[in-house]
Amino acid sequence: MNVSIELTDNLLEYVDRMVKSGIYKSRSEVVREAIRTMIQNDLREQIKAKGLTLKEFNRVREEVSGELIKKKYRNKI
Repeated sequence: MNVSIELTDNLLEYVDRMVKSGIYKSRSEVVREAIRTMIQNDLREQIKAKGLTLKEFNRVREEVSGELIKKKYRNKI
């Protein structure tokens, strides 16, 4: 899906420097990575607000994921 955005000159210069450096192949990659980073930061803040550590969150997530996989494939395993 295509999305059009407007950037300030400073932001566009930064994006172009990242592409020219070879770290990213395109402007789109830079923007996608920035959004992924924002999502990760938001998730960390939500976890922190719930009073959990990242280690605790990952442990619970693994337990729940394992239980869901067992339920889904109960008859096939």
